[in-house]
Amino acid sequence: QKFFFKKKKKTDQNSEKANLEKKRKSKNKNFTYSLTWALYHYLPILTWFPQYNWRKYLKDDFVAGVTVGVLLIAQGMAYAKLAGLSPEYGLYSSGLPLLIYPIFGTSRHLGFGPVALISLLVSQITMSTNKAGYDYSQSEKTSFALLIAFCVGLTQIFMGLIKIGFIINFISKPVIQGFTNAAAFVIILSQLQHVLGYNVNKSHYPILTLYNYLINIKKFRWQPFLFGTINTMFILFVKYANKKFNLELPGPIICVFLSISLTQIFKLNRFGISIQNKIPKGFPSIKGPVFNELTKVAPTVLTISFINFLETMAIATKVADKHGYKIVPDQELIGSGMTNFLGSFVGGFPMAGSFSRTAVLDSAGGKTHVAGIITGIVIILTYLFFTPLFTYLPNVTLASIILTSVINLIEAKEAQYLFKVRRLDFFAFMISLISTFVFGVEWGIAMAVGVSLVFVLWFSIKPNISVLGRIPNTVVYRDIDLYSGCIKTPGGILLRMDAPLFFVNANVLRKKIYQKEEEYKEINPVPLFYVLLDCRGMTDIDSTGLGVLSEIAKKYTKQGVFFGLANVNDQVTKLMKVSSLDEIIKPNHIFSRVHDAVEAAIKWKTIWTKKECF
Repeated sequence: QKFFFKKKKKTDQNSEKANLEKKRKSKNKNFTYSLTWALYHYLPILTWFPQYNWRKYLKDDFVAGVTVGVLLIAQGMAYAKLAGLSPEYGLYSSGLPLLIYPIFGTSRHLGFGPVALISLLVSQITMSTNKAGYDYSQSEKTSFALLIAFCVGLTQIFMGLIKIGFIINFISKPVIQGFTNAAAFVIILSQLQHVLGYNVNKSHYPILTLYNYLINIKKFRWQPFLFGTINTMFILFVKYANKKFNLELPGPIICVFLSISLTQIFKLNRFGISIQNKIPKGFPSIKGPVFNELTKVAPTVLTISFINFLETMAIATKVADKHGYKIVPDQELIGSGMTNFLGSFVGGFPMAGSFSRTAVLDSAGGKTHVAGIITGIVIILTYLFFTPLFTYLPNVTLASIILTSVINLIEAKEAQYLFKVRRLDFFAFMISLISTFVFGVEWGIAMAVGVSLVFVLWFSIKPNISVLGRIPNTVVYRDIDLYSGCIKTPGGILLRMDAPLFFVNANVLRKKIYQKEEEYKEINPVPLFYVLLDCRGMTDIDSTGLGVLSEIAKKYTKQGVFFGLANVNDQVTKLMKVSSLDEIIKPNHIFSRVHDAVEAAIKWKTIWTKKECF
């Protein structure tokens, strides 16, 4: 017996050890699985790079990458000037950061880098004045720009991790278009000093800056204006020739080298045409941000974070739909955030997806992220070896490149379309446009978002509630205001609510039903004997909505009026059961079709009348 218990004890100990070992292996397996999932989820490069078909795609990606790289040399420097920075920072933002995006981003065709709208937002800080009223030095401007990129990166990474990508649904397309159109005019305004040949005091309010240019028009110099006009016409001509003859000539870079040659040969800088002078050569120095004016840049950081995301998602989704793959919004936030965050350490100011460069990359035959990597390598080689070539680059040439780029942001036909189709959307478009141009970019985007939220609340508070009638010779019921031939069934009220029923609009439904009841009693000789609600558009309901339906049902049941629901979806039905509302509105008062509800109400009235007779 003693031996038996010893043996049993030893067996139990072995079993316990086996269970512990099994649990340890299970934990290790779960940890390995979680780590693998996290790596593949947050580093998309692990999914596409091992499967990259070098023979099939490398040639196309190389050609597309070089084509965009040549274009980005000119655009990068131009957008750096727009942001109030030295042109080399446009190259720094277009080199190493483009090697970062393919690691984290999900778009295969996105032309990432400096863009006009984001550069304009950066300039709202760099071109402002300090507390003493003086302009910031060039080093201070650079510090601001890198700090903004650092903070934008962290903000977008955080947004991506908490999966806040859905927030873009709260900003309507007309509002974004109004803001974009106004921003295009503000960008044009920022380049007038190079085109007109004179500078004025810049105001935070664009309309005042325009006024300052107009009252100082006597300072106008025709030489830079003529040179800028020739540059602009040349770029537009190359763009037209590319489209007409299916060419891929890099108009901006050709214009840059022609302008440099003419300026150097004829010494055009003697006639008021300012040039870049020396542009540093070599890798940018790696340094962290300086947190000296964090409160000053905070509003701009939030604005850029959202505008960056909106612009990048709009471009990436469009090109992804064309090529049959999906974009993951939250991962795009992380991809854009990591690019800006890490890019800020190597001289990169805030970046986003570019409409024009994405279109060029796609049309040049780019197939994968490798095209973007090659674009980055082209830019890196440029600032390592070729920056001395840009010493005589005129500022007016960069201004011309910017002006021809932002033309695509102006959509005059969109305003006409919105005015024709829906006046409320046109109203939102104009508020966004005017507020941005009058009060500045930051206030403009704030008012644009405000208008979007007001519209969301307005449509929630004022849902469409239609009176329904039957189309003759059918069992189909439609809005009598839209279908003039509809027949109203005597003896009742038939309504349809085209919105979820929740605390914001529940009282509106109650008032509407009671209002229609009063109107019915005033004009109809037949006593009211039914009230029916078509719930086809009622996709959801909250406790307040359930309470209102309960109140209405009790009221009409007490009055001897048939109250029923039709086309109730599964979600609403489930909530009705959980809240015990189905005990007040019985299952035989809930119908799958409006016509069935009407017939049931008429049958109920017939039975009720017979009972009263007996």
